[in-house]
Amino acid sequence: KSGVRMEGISRVFDHVKGRCVLGYKLLLCAFFDGKTTIPFDFSLHQEKGKQGDCGLTKQQRRKAYHTKRNTGNPDYKRFQECKMSKMEVAMDMLRRGWKMGLHAKYVITDSWFTCEQLMACVRSIGKGAMHFVGLAKMGKTKYTVSGRKKNAAELIATYERERGKNCRKYKCRYIQLSGHLGDIPVRIFLIKYGRNSAWNVLLTTDTTMSFVKAFEVYQIRWNIEVMNKETKQYLGLGGYQGCDFNGQIADATLCYLTYTVMALEKRFTEYQTMGELFSDMEDDLMALTLWKRVLNCIERILRILGEVLGLTPQHLMATISGNDKEMSKILVMAEALEKWDEVYGHTA
Repeated sequence: KSGVRMEGISRVFDHVKGRCVLGYKLLLCAFFDGKTTIPFDFSLHQEKGKQGDCGLTKQQRRKAYHTKRNTGNPDYKRFQECKMSKMEVAMDMLRRGWKMGLHAKYVITDSWFTCEQLMACVRSIGKGAMHFVGLAKMGKTKYTVSGRKKNAAELIATYERERGKNCRKYKCRYIQLSGHLGDIPVRIFLIKYGRNSAWNVLLTTDTTMSFVKAFEVYQIRWNIEVMNKETKQYLGLGGYQGCDFNGQIADATLCYLTYTVMALEKRFTEYQTMGELFSDMEDDLMALTLWKRVLNCIERILRILGEVLGLTPQHLMATISGNDKEMSKILVMAEALEKWDEVYGHTA
């Protein structure tokens, strides 16, 4: 952004430029179903900074755009989110997503969100139906392994020779450990790629997950980076320069709605074949095809017998069956066969 009078604006660190710039931090939550990544919730945040002044002078903050909002309106809640912790809003997004019917199997985050608080939230949603998978920082965080608390560097020094393994598929070395982060059971993967001397920490609350499975699941997180690039480059995300915070929300909303429509259109025209669309109906289609073939065989047998004996299928069934009750059932079948033959044009 370029205007200090924008509502809720603050200085945030730009990792590309390596310095603080005016802007908002966008928190995005997306759902991946195996084919398409769909954004379903987002929020804009300001950074208050160590001084609590958002990186602006007192005069700049006083001259910034302000408007009164009704506490019962959605725009009021949106603006309150701007001042909230991103961790709190992220947990609210996950709970809303589950209520909306987006029942994910895994919640995948980068190292900024990996903490005991978020893990506990994920495991509480849907009575433990979701698991957490995310990178962690090589910091001072203590993990309890074999009854002892150690940070990531200490775990590497202790277990590298004893439990270190090589993964040929992804050309890396890893250490697999089971332990606890606080009170939460976790599986810890300490990973080193190729000849790189730096280690990475991958955590998951699914204690039965293998290294390859965890690695492949976490790779899905790259989809959200692709989405961010595409929405900024092609749909103008973040380009709105209005002062009203409502306009910023509306701009991002329209951007993600457009992305969703385009993603679904691409899914149905390119990614998914007709066979995939009806894969869930495969068993029903097979049963229906088999039943048609059986009906066709019965219909032919009845017609051939009728021609040989000089009888219609109805008279043939009446002659064969001496039981009035069974005869009525057979007549119903014969009538259904005749109607089926008229519709589909089958002949003996």
